[in-house]
Parts: sequence; structure tokens; C-alpha cells
Amino acid sequence: MTVVVEGTPPLMMPADAAAEGAGVPNDAAELLTRVPGAAVVRNGAQTGIVQLRGLFNERVRVRVDGMSITPACPNHMDPPLHYAGLEALDMLDVIVGATPVSQGGDSLGGSVEAKSRPPRFADTAAWQPQARVELGYAGGNDGKQAAVEMGAYNDVLNLRYLGGYQDAGNYESARGEVAATGYSNRRHALAAAYRHGSGVWELEAGTHRASDVGTPTLPMDMVKDDADRIRLGFKGDTPLGRLDAQVYRHEIDHLMDNFSLRPLAGPNRMQAPATSDDTGLTLALANPAGSGTLKLGMEIHANDFEMDQQNLNTLAVQETFRNSRRDRYGVYGEWEGALAPRWRMNAGLRGEVVRMDTDDIVSAFAMAPILADRTAFNARDHAISDTNLDGTVALSYALQRGFSLEGALTRKTRSPSILERYLWTPTSASAGQADGRTYLGNLDLDPEVAHGVNLGIKLKRPSLRAQAAVFWQDVSDFIQGTPIARLDSNGLPVLQYTNVNARLWGGEASLNRRFGALELGSWLSFTRGENTDNGDNLYRIAPLRGGVSADYRMASWRVGGEWIVSARKDDVAAYNGELETAAYGVLNLRAGYTPWKNLNLTAGIDNVFDKLYYDPLAGVNRVIGSSVPVGGIMPAMGRSLYVKMDWTY
Repeated sequence: MTVVVEGTPPLMMPADAAAEGAGVPNDAAELLTRVPGAAVVRNGAQTGIVQLRGLFNERVRVRVDGMSITPACPNHMDPPLHYAGLEALDMLDVIVGATPVSQGGDSLGGSVEAKSRPPRFADTAAWQPQARVELGYAGGNDGKQAAVEMGAYNDVLNLRYLGGYQDAGNYESARGEVAATGYSNRRHALAAAYRHGSGVWELEAGTHRASDVGTPTLPMDMVKDDADRIRLGFKGDTPLGRLDAQVYRHEIDHLMDNFSLRPLAGPNRMQAPATSDDTGLTLALANPAGSGTLKLGMEIHANDFEMDQQNLNTLAVQETFRNSRRDRYGVYGEWEGALAPRWRMNAGLRGEVVRMDTDDIVSAFAMAPILADRTAFNARDHAISDTNLDGTVALSYALQRGFSLEGALTRKTRSPSILERYLWTPTSASAGQADGRTYLGNLDLDPEVAHGVNLGIKLKRPSLRAQAAVFWQDVSDFIQGTPIARLDSNGLPVLQYTNVNARLWGGEASLNRRFGALELGSWLSFTRGENTDNGDNLYRIAPLRGGVSADYRMASWRVGGEWIVSARKDDVAAYNGELETAAYGVLNLRAGYTPWKNLNLTAGIDNVFDKLYYDPLAGVNRVIGSSVPVGGIMPAMGRSLYVKMDWTY
């Protein structure tokens, strides 16, 4: 699998080493941890939330094979990349900075798309078999992985089965076992592709079954997460132009509780079933226009969402979200091409309408403040419609000897989520903030609007690749929990989602140099975020960090290592009670052997010196009886040896 990092035009080089250095990843998001400008916010082993330049959750556009997936958990135990099966993954297409309008709206930052391996076709009608087997094991959490792909193809048809298996126990830090950090999942898919002329039709249907997935920084764990999907797509030439179209349906049935994977911390056994159903349609039509290509497109995305809280001691039920809907309709136009011999441009406009609604709350826990919240919420009109406008203008200028300069101006808009608008009574639901606080929605929220500037320089030569980029982004009506005159059960102020103003700035750089069989690499990322209304730092943003690597290849052997470093995180968010973390450096080593063309063997050691350190984005523990105290920052995994095999036919 490959991680491809690009901009508008491309700002970064392909980063295959990012995938190779990930060892045996817990999920697809883990492949992003070595990408300049990217980071992963994690509340459990399989809850990797993408962060790009300090923005995460709905502020980053994340798709899986073109599908927009809405997490069923209001704490985002199941972010979109949770559903990107490693057995089918071909690449992660990452745009860290200025995102073309064709990549989607309703977000403020960059974009990530997980893309599955495309179908093969033969030159003749004779059928040919295809197969792929991947096996992996990691000692740090007794993690086992297996993936299989098998099928057959000829010149017009491709038929495939894909299956994936992952299972892991609690991981070991340098301090000891960390409770509620294991997971288990199974995935199956059937795919068919038909080639007719220059066009290809693809039909794929699949299932995802996850169970016993620990999320120790959240009040509950994901004990069941069942998802089913079906998608039909077409890519090819038509009389109207080059068409890229897809229709899809993705359904999630989710269950979380506070007792199956952790000791019960309070008197009540609680569980929360939830469902999230996404239906989508995308159309893009491209035609030559002048010295470039004009792309016109549309997108429809509809999400239906429900969640209850159930007290198993009293059998009381409370509707957290009842028949909530969020429908998005977008159209765009984008032109990309050469303005002059050295100049290229990407420019586009996108308009979207977001319509939201939810039913009145019927069932609620019989406590006076909650019943008053229900009455106040039901008295309001819940139907809300937003009209949003996005725009991007990106230019690049080619200098001499492989140098190029790049710049972009962007306007990005995001409407509030169902959680942010319709969370009608204070609840520990925060879209994965994992700060231990209680949040309340707000029907009066306005959409976020961000204006950004991106500048970069790039050098690309046969044995030398380098890039550096800086950015500045002002966000009006940034949505953030702010304290109100109401206390939660811990005596802390409830945080109600409110519009404030924010600013983010920073940059990233990378350098790769090849000396024959030896390749040296380095990367660096820095982001700051500030609430400009009160001067407080934005929550859970990665500090200055980077890494250096060396890889040597000789015939069928390869060896390598990397030193991953992070500065101290002391720019913390006061309103969240965010904790500081110390600086650290971690050494990872790896080796590989390719005995013949279609077989790759890899082994490695992560955290060679078994260092006790804390990822600044790891969150705080909420599980009693662990080696980590309640309220303490989650430590990283200790020394872990891994092996993996990849065979293709």
C-alpha cells in the first residue's frame, strides 16, 4: 500500500516510506503518522481520527472509495478510516493544504481518500487467476492480521473476493499492560468490474464486523460495530465528456457500553445503541477547455442518525438523537491547466446547501433538569438550512533545475454536525474530543467559514526531493465548546457548542536524498491554533515534531531505521484542561527480504529502547484498574517486534 501526498498543484512527494514504516498498522489512519502536516488523534487502537494542519473530525474531508461515511458513535469511536479495510487498500491520497473544490465541500482543511486496488484486465478473453495473501503479527499487543484476495479476470470482466481479519489484545507500554485497548474485526467483500470500450463499471458489496474494540479515553467501549455497504460506479468516456460517477449506500449498526471491556466505575451499567446510514451520489464530467480541463460536478449526501442511552439497572431509556437527518447537495466547477509555459492554475467554485432536521424527544431520564431540557428543545423548530460557498485558486510557477513555487488562496465552509446542533441535554459526547467534559448542542450555530493562504517551494530531481510550505488560516464562527453557568456531575462547567473566532498557522518541510542504494529522509511539521476571542490555544493540536530515516537496498535485501521526535507540548487548551506532554525521541528499525518477485518479507522493532513516552494527541485514561491512572495521559506502546508477509499472484 502507498501513501501519496499531493497539493494543488502537488506540493509533496510520494511517501511510500510512510506506509513501510508503519509496521503492522492497527488501522489505515496509522499510515499517516509520518506524513508532513498530518497527525492522528487516537482514542483507541482502531479509532484513528485524521488531523491535517491542526484540523480534525468533520473539518477534514475523509472518504473511503469515494464514500462519505458518518460515524455512528457521537464520540467518533468509528471514524471513516475505521471502515477502510487494509486487505483492499491500495493507497491513501492525501492533500494536506489547499483542496480543490472537486474533492468535496463541508470541511475546512485538507482531504484524505482511501482507495482500494483497481481491477485488473487481460488483453485476451482467456481467464486468468489472481490472488494475494498478507499476514502480520505484532508482539506489543499480540496483534494478528490476515488478508486475502482471490479472483479471476479476462479482457472485459474481473471478479474478486476480499477478506480481512484483525485481532489484538491489550497493548503493553513501558510501564505495563494498558487496559481496554484490544480489538477484533472481520471484513468481507465481493467486487465485479466490467470493461466496455474506454469505460469501466464497478460493483462492490461488503461487510465489516468489529467487536470488543477498547476506547480507554472515552466513557464507553465499542462492543459491536456492524457495517454493510454497496456501491456502483462508472469511469470512462461518454459523448458528453469523461464521466466519473458513483452511487452508494453505507449502513452502520453500533453498540457501546461501560462494563464489557472495563471494570464498572459507577453504579449504573449503561449502553448506547446507535445507527448511521449514508446514501450518496457523485457525478463529475471533464472536458478539454483551452489549455486545460474543465470539470463540472455534483454531489448528494444524505445521513440518517439515531442513538439512545439505556440504563440497564433501571431499564430507563433516553433518546439522545431521534430520527436526525443531515442532507447535503453540492455543485461545482473547476478548471485546471497551463496559463503560460511555466505557469499552472487550479481554480474552482463550489456551492452547497445543507438541510438538517430531527424529531422531538419523547423518552428521557426522569430527572428535573433533563426533563426541562427536553421541553425547551421540543419547543424549538429543528429544521435548519445553510447555503455555503467554497472557492480555491492555486498557482504554481516552474523555476530552473527542478524548483517550483506554489501558492493558493482558499475559502472553505462547514455546517454544524448533528451532534453540535441537536445534542439537547448535557452528555459526554464530543466527537472524540476525549477531554472528560460534558457538552451541550446549540440550535443557533452558524456555519464555520475559513479563509486561508498557502505558500510553498518544491525541488524535484532524480536523486533529490525537497519541499517546504507555510500556511495561515482565519476561521470565522469556529465551533467550540465554551463554559456556561451549569455544572456537570463532576462539578465542572458544561461546555456548550458556540461560534467563536480562531486562527491556525504553521508549516511543514521534507527532504529526501538518494546516494545509490542509500536513501536518507527527513520531515518536520509545526502547527499552532488559537481562539482569537480569548487567546486560548485550540485543543489537541500536535506540537513541533518530525523524523529522520535511512534505508539501504541491496539486491533482494533492504534495511532501514527512523528516529521519530516530538517537542514538548505546552501550548495547551485551558478550557479543556488539556495536559502538557514531554518531548521525546523514539528509534524504530526494520528489515525486508524479497526472495522472489511476488513475495515480500518484513520484520522490525518499534520503540527499540522500550521508552516510556506520551503521544501529545493520545488523550487521557478513563478506565480504572489499568497501569495508567484515571486522568493520566495514555502512554505509547513499548518495544514491539513485528513480522509481515505479502504474496501476490
